[in-house]
Amino acid sequence: MGQNVKEHLRLALRMMLKPLMKLLISQGVTHGDFSEAAKDVYVEVAIRHFDKSSRVNQSRIAILTGLTRKEVKNVIDRAINATAHSKIFSRPSRVLAGWHSDPKYVGPYGVPLELPYESSIKGTPSFTNLVKTYSGDMASRPMLKELKRVGAVVELENSTLKAIRREFEPEALSPELVERLGVIGHYFFSTAAANIEKKEQTSGYFDRRVFAEDGLSPNSIIEFDSLIKLRGQEFLEELDNWFVAKEKFDVGKSDKKATGLLMVHYVANEEDEIDLRELLVERGLETEVRYEE
Repeated sequence: MGQNVKEHLRLALRMMLKPLMKLLISQGVTHGDFSEAAKDVYVEVAIRHFDKSSRVNQSRIAILTGLTRKEVKNVIDRAINATAHSKIFSRPSRVLAGWHSDPKYVGPYGVPLELPYESSIKGTPSFTNLVKTYSGDMASRPMLKELKRVGAVVELENSTLKAIRREFEPEALSPELVERLGVIGHYFFSTAAANIEKKEQTSGYFDRRVFAEDGLSPNSIIEFDSLIKLRGQEFLEELDNWFVAKEKFDVGKSDKKATGLLMVHYVANEEDEIDLRELLVERGLETEVRYEE
């Protein structure tokens, strides 16, 4: 890799990490914690994409990543002995999406059916069948408890269940929301990285941005937020219905890959866009570095 490209990537990395570092520091995640996570990912990616040998070559992984052989061995040992964890944050979202888009669970005019918790009649729509279809091995009772807790589902007087929200929004700093951060970041950077490495101008995935040239006032930002929550949700629901139809068409095909569209409203913090040197100059440290005791 050319030195110029490496330097630009380092600058981009600093910019990408600023909001993440702010979150990590606020939650007590230290540089050591981050460093160990980075080592894990460096080793995983090196093995997955750059070491095609039948057995893991620790010396080669060390050369590729810049880690020592001991550090590579520690990462591999830690991974082997780690307890597997399941990704659960998306399951409530999938259940709600299925309830709003699957013809089996939607009534006239696209309104989700009110469902009994379970049904003794085979093939009759029920909440337990819905969860089984869209949530894998997660039990129905905990799923219902979570959906009711966040206000996405209510129980009616006749004991049937009604979906009142299409989207699942986890509470602040919940395990589901933190895990969602990782997945959203992974999807976003997967597209951004692929588009940087694209071989032709017209290739690559959809990656566009629209923004206010001179910025917006706080009130206008609130209006914009309301607009995109309405129009964006409408567009995403249209795509969700399209996915449902395509998934049925693609049943049985073996070359399928997960895909989707990520939409994010951002409000930039201009202070975060200046680099460390500019910050030090602002603090009057441009001539010599002085530290407070």
